[in-house]
Amino acid sequence: MRKLILPIALMSASFALAVDVELHGSVNFDYGSYFDEHFSPINAANQDIDLSAKANMDENVSVTVKANTHTSYQDTLGNYQASETRRHFYAHSTAMGDGGKYTEFNFDGVELRWDITHDIGLVFGDLTYSAGAFNYYYWRDPARYAVIVREQNLRGAGIEVGNEKYGSGKVYFGASENNEHSAALFATYSYPLVNHVDQHLVLTPSVDWVFGKDMGRSHTYVFGLEVDYTKSLENMNYGVYAVWGIHPYKGKGVHSFLVEPSFNYDFFNLGASFFVALADDRYDADVQIFTEDQMMFAIEPSFIIHKKFSMGVGYEYHNKDLEKEDDDYHYLGLNLYLYPTMKTELVFWGGYNFADQIETDFAMGISAKASF
Repeated sequence: MRKLILPIALMSASFALAVDVELHGSVNFDYGSYFDEHFSPINAANQDIDLSAKANMDENVSVTVKANTHTSYQDTLGNYQASETRRHFYAHSTAMGDGGKYTEFNFDGVELRWDITHDIGLVFGDLTYSAGAFNYYYWRDPARYAVIVREQNLRGAGIEVGNEKYGSGKVYFGASENNEHSAALFATYSYPLVNHVDQHLVLTPSVDWVFGKDMGRSHTYVFGLEVDYTKSLENMNYGVYAVWGIHPYKGKGVHSFLVEPSFNYDFFNLGASFFVALADDRYDADVQIFTEDQMMFAIEPSFIIHKKFSMGVGYEYHNKDLEKEDDDYHYLGLNLYLYPTMKTELVFWGGYNFADQIETDFAMGISAKASF
């Protein structure tokens, strides 16, 4: 599945017969410098590039081929892991000059879609799902962080239904990519309880269940509920996004909670995130949760200086395990946001860590993203 010859052959055959072809993708790349108490830097740079080519065979049938490349770093055991640039302290990052910064494009799945009606679509192939994603900027990647279930992959079939009045949902079933002995079932449905021009309330329950003698993960199932409320009053907008999720760990349920309120008035924005997981205190928290911290709080007031420029000051508190001491820290940072054009963003950031156990005191860097 990591060879390029298969997607090239599939894409060439399908696209030659296609009515039209669409190219979509997202590019995220950044660099950071992490300074110790002697102001000696460690530099890291990362990128995550996703590309997909969609061939429309006719107005109802399409084939999509996806590819991905992601930087990697070598952990203490010598294994290569997916990397990321942090704004807090140097870890999980691809050091400048490391070969992990230059990785090949990998085949990331193929999908056949048939829209039977405007409200019903059948899909087959490599299907990806997740539930309970964060809006907090550092945990936005559902492949790494989620309240309900992190990004999972299967090869199978599914049905997707929905319209503006009654909401939308999907059901996937197939062979899980965790290993060759497991099958996965995922179902979710977003129902608009309130659906007005200036007010929305959407409830989204989700369930993920894996069957088999070897599931390739510590939990068999996950249940969760997302609640998304927004309200607009002329120049003022506010809302709250809340998530609850539960999954078992060695016979005991692990509950996770997220609350993310937001507020906007004219040129002023305020966003916050609070997350906590109620884990079994007999075991380490990191093996039971789908995040890096058992408790996290972040808040950022920001000001719109210009339609292409805004500035924010962020404060964060992180606690990796509530049962352990001296593993929490505070972070205070400045973020400068630039918006060159639609669907692009540049962020200049810098911040200071307040924690004795973190070698990096000050960090700064630039991140950029674009989608098309």
